Amino acid sequence: MNDAACRPTTYACPVHKTALSNLHCAHCGRSYPAVRGIPILLHHSNSVFREADYLPQQGSHGGYDGASGYAGSLDRSSGLRRLYRRAMMVLMDAEPPRRDFGVADALAAILREQPQARILVIGAGERTLAGDAVYTDVAFGKHVSCIADAHDLPFEARSFDACVACAVLEHVLDPYRCVEEMRRVLRPGGFVYAETPFMQPVHMRQYDFTRFTHLGHRRLFRHFAELRSGPTAGTGVSAGQMLRYALAALSDRPGARRWLKLAGLLAAWPLRWLDYLVHANRSNYDAASGFYFFGRLQGEPLSDQELLQGFRGSVC
Repeated sequence: MNDAACRPTTYACPVHKTALSNLHCAHCGRSYPAVRGIPILLHHSNSVFREADYLPQQGSHGGYDGASGYAGSLDRSSGLRRLYRRAMMVLMDAEPPRRDFGVADALAAILREQPQARILVIGAGERTLAGDAVYTDVAFGKHVSCIADAHDLPFEARSFDACVACAVLEHVLDPYRCVEEMRRVLRPGGFVYAETPFMQPVHMRQYDFTRFTHLGHRRLFRHFAELRSGPTAGTGVSAGQMLRYALAALSDRPGARRWLKLAGLLAAWPLRWLDYLVHANRSNYDAASGFYFFGRLQGEPLSDQELLQGFRGSVC
């Protein structure tokens, strides 16, 4: 392990963006709590998540774990139900059958240029990445360093060399504001890597708000020079997802929907292999499951006129 991996994390007040001392903000006099050593750093009047939901007295499991609808880190199911849930997760989380670039490739490129790069991972979940990373999320997880809302990141300006946000920006109320926060905490020339859905049904219940076309995603990161972008998964994966949800829509009964979802997942699985055939086609951009963007912070934003010239979809 290199010295960079041992660097301590300095937190800031999510309201005033000034450094905290023992989780206390000298600017406003507010002290932030910690649960099991994990700071709860939320803008109390500006987040849909409540500080109290994470505190031990709010539940028998010592903190916020997804009981109100957000995907938490604890699975308390057992027996056949647990086996069913695990099987569903394995199938749903399987990597797309054809992909040229991903978060590991982006991090490898960053670390080749900056071996000591400090990386902020937003919406970390159970993700583990190479390099000196600080993991944040709005639910407790294995590697989460602090509970933080992406709308108000609890770090000082110019604290990181790169930001990673995979399957995050569809779950925030204001993705443009979250990207502005990424810009704020990045050093000049800092990197960003993001993956965001396009043709995907609703997931994570009420915590799902936004989808982006390829150009829409590019405009979201208009203050970054594009290094690389493209589909995270293509139209084959999209078709399979729609088939699954179409079958599940046949019933609103929880028990029936559970088996309809499994049947849909098994029936739709072969469709994902269509991505091998459509991967290189421009038409694949018109109905891709999602897109990634890898870019570097630049001085002048991309103009909307320049943006339109980057269209990659079907020509007719």
